[in-house]
Amino acid sequence: MTDRFPTRPEGSVPAVSVSSLTKRFGRVTAVEDLSLDIPAGGVFGLLGPNGSGKTTLLSMVSGFIRPTDGTVTLFGHNGPTGHAQGLAKVGALIERPIFWPYMSCRDNLKCLQGVYGSDGGDAEISDLLDTVNLGGEAARRKFRACSTGMKQRLGIAAALLGDPSLLILDEPTNGLDPVGIVEVRDLIRGLAANGRRTVVLASHLLNEVEQVCDEVAVMRRGKLLYCGPVAGMGAPASALVRTTDDDRAAALLTDAGWDIRSRSEDGLEVAAAPGREWEISRDLADAGVYVSQLRPASGSLEAGFMEVTGDGQSEDE
Repeated sequence: MTDRFPTRPEGSVPAVSVSSLTKRFGRVTAVEDLSLDIPAGGVFGLLGPNGSGKTTLLSMVSGFIRPTDGTVTLFGHNGPTGHAQGLAKVGALIERPIFWPYMSCRDNLKCLQGVYGSDGGDAEISDLLDTVNLGGEAARRKFRACSTGMKQRLGIAAALLGDPSLLILDEPTNGLDPVGIVEVRDLIRGLAANGRRTVVLASHLLNEVEQVCDEVAVMRRGKLLYCGPVAGMGAPASALVRTTDDDRAAALLTDAGWDIRSRSEDGLEVAAAPGREWEISRDLADAGVYVSQLRPASGSLEAGFMEVTGDGQSEDE
């Protein structure tokens, strides 16, 4: 695995900086007064349930739609002219890739080279196809005959034309089987290796963000709820305790100052920092209540996501 936290120069300019960004579609506010900095280098996650505004935000950053209000700054470039300069360093795959169905993977990229004005020639196309594992026979396959995973990887290759400094990927593992998901995750980590490129990954999959991203922003209903290290979003650690007398254990632990978060058939969930679980057992044993099971209960990204978003339920896009 590559370095999850690449070294960034102190005071380096963010790859993306959005300020008071808002987008309305009629009466619907898709993104509301959102401000966010995405550091240069590494993989940045944009996490949220469907309908949270992720695609709208990335479409504004990529220049596909204009914001109703607010500004987007790319690599320090802002204003109409500056934003155009910044967009020249951006490659994006928003939603699903669309190509010419009767053309091969290689020929599709060749046509897009002309559309994007890339002058890399055949060498660039060959390198990109190899990068996304579509070399050899796969490069000659017509797009309509490609699997979902091949189509997604070709979409990433197209977004990499011109060697962009910022790569934006919107739900790139949607519809993939487990093998395809792993391939795309490994590819994403490689593309951001050593901080040479910034990758922004939008996803509603918690484990995808946890495994791939360095930092994360969480959105819900167009608003920013959290921004920071992935590890910082985890719920506070706790321990699940089962005893010979859970009723008495709950009373004893409460009196001893422990925070009982919940109680279920699985036992008592007690707030406890890693390494302090033994103290729970000690306090109970001193009072004649003995532990039959003691194990970590939370601290996961999933638990943190549920806390940040309130309930984590999906909404209509």
